[in-house]
Amino acid sequence: MRRTVTAFAALLVLASCSAQPSPVEPPSAAVPGWRELPGSPLSPRAMALGLWTGREALLIGGADQPCPPGADCAGDPSPLLAAAAVDPDSGRWRVLAEPPVALRWMQGAVVGGIAYVQGGTVGGEQALLAYDIAADRWERAALPASGVTLVAGGDLLFAVRGSEETTPGPDYRYAPSTRSWSELPADPLGAGFDRSMAWTGKHLVLFDHELVPNPGADGPPVTRAAVFDPRGGTWRRLPDSQQLATGPWLVEGGKLIAPALGGADGGSVGNWGRTYANGGVLDPATGTWSALPNAPGGWHASAFGTTSAVYADRPGPVLNAVTGQWGVIPPLPQDDVSDSTVVAAGNRLLVFGGASWPKEGKAELSSRAWLWTPQG
Repeated sequence: MRRTVTAFAALLVLASCSAQPSPVEPPSAAVPGWRELPGSPLSPRAMALGLWTGREALLIGGADQPCPPGADCAGDPSPLLAAAAVDPDSGRWRVLAEPPVALRWMQGAVVGGIAYVQGGTVGGEQALLAYDIAADRWERAALPASGVTLVAGGDLLFAVRGSEETTPGPDYRYAPSTRSWSELPADPLGAGFDRSMAWTGKHLVLFDHELVPNPGADGPPVTRAAVFDPRGGTWRRLPDSQQLATGPWLVEGGKLIAPALGGADGGSVGNWGRTYANGGVLDPATGTWSALPNAPGGWHASAFGTTSAVYADRPGPVLNAVTGQWGVIPPLPQDDVSDSTVVAAGNRLLVFGGASWPKEGKAELSSRAWLWTPQG
């Protein structure tokens, strides 16, 4: 059985006049630890989409009747729920223009002042929306294919297929200036699954696992990688890793870091002879892979750098990628909730909403927002 070795929240989106910001006093300093961002204009909900613009966190959509834990309910989107933005520095909120359609299972990316949001409609179709942040205006946009994940790359938007098991085909790039998609050249990795992309600041790095017969695999699904140069339109394959995670990735100091803990050895049947770590570090310039520094035990971990971060969907171990030291994100100072929105607000962690489930009755929803600032 193939294992997908990440359990992170995907961190990423898209007229009427905005409401005036709520009159919240700005914090006196960026004090490490948790603090609440009061004054949210949003109704209680779970599974909203959160995207970081470089200044604000956009909180879009969500479910006001989420599925109970363990339930298998695809469901339609909730009716249109108000969207809002919050500036974590000032603590000020503003209500966004209403999106043209309600979406569920959303993901997105911000490129050039536009937040692109992809999700499923009431009819089950995939749709792409574009939100102009400065103009507070939504538009529909063309989607090149279904089953793709949006990735921001400089002034371009990329769309990568998550797997080529059932829907093989090209990946794409979108030029906002012409509002058009074009196919990327075929990558040198061949067919793969658990595919993801990361932007280094100059290049796009593709990660995947080789697509092999299942059952029938005779070794561990190690992570493969290739680097794409958008200017030259060329690929460069990197050596295969000895790790299992294909993301998500934090870019810091020219290196890509996947802070996934633990590992696997293949089990009692088809054992691989040793344990392969889930996470690791890649230097895309040299193609050199290395282990996470002094990784603690456990499975779910986060990492932050100077100006960016990747955060797991729960508190726990966190790597300071600048110093190489591990710390711990403490639990939220509120009752435990699930299906909260997790946003990397620069290198800080913003958590919004979520649901708790009493033994009997409907979900108890939250509209509280919290910000965690790392030490140092």
